[in-house]
Amino acid sequence: MEYEGSQVDLFIAVLVRFPQISAIHYEPETNALRIAFMLKAKEQDLPGFVRSLNSHLALFHRLRQDSVAVASVKHAKAGEFATVEVTRDLASLSLGELNLIVSLVSDYFGDAVVQEEQAMAEEDLFEQEFLIDALLMSGSWRFRERLTGFRENGRVLVYSVPLGVRES
Repeated sequence: MEYEGSQVDLFIAVLVRFPQISAIHYEPETNALRIAFMLKAKEQDLPGFVRSLNSHLALFHRLRQDSVAVASVKHAKAGEFATVEVTRDLASLSLGELNLIVSLVSDYFGDAVVQEEQAMAEEDLFEQEFLIDALLMSGSWRFRERLTGFRENGRVLVYSVPLGVRES
């Protein structure tokens, strides 16, 4: 069964399924997603985490024999918080890789990961994963706009900026 959904459906499903992800951005110029995690900035070994994540992702892609066009990890500290941002090309991103990235972030940083409480039933989690997998596998993602999705007060918001207009 193939699901015909929109890019907004993908963003909503990812943010609902993974409360650890604070925001997700789509960059049409590179056909890449930027997946952002917010951390409480204790003394975090961000460079160590980046090395660990890169090695795990490299092995994951080698085992799957994936051809990856865009893969990078950045980190930054800002006051009381730090961010980790994983950038991946949408064409080769999979649900398995999303699960791996979120698990690695959660395991490495533990309760320092800023996330909203989520009380989803197991069948709802499965439904969200099915939706994400179907949307990623459709392979027809060529959005004509820059998209950003994030959580605010228990809601998922997605907004777009048409190409040619720069975000401030």
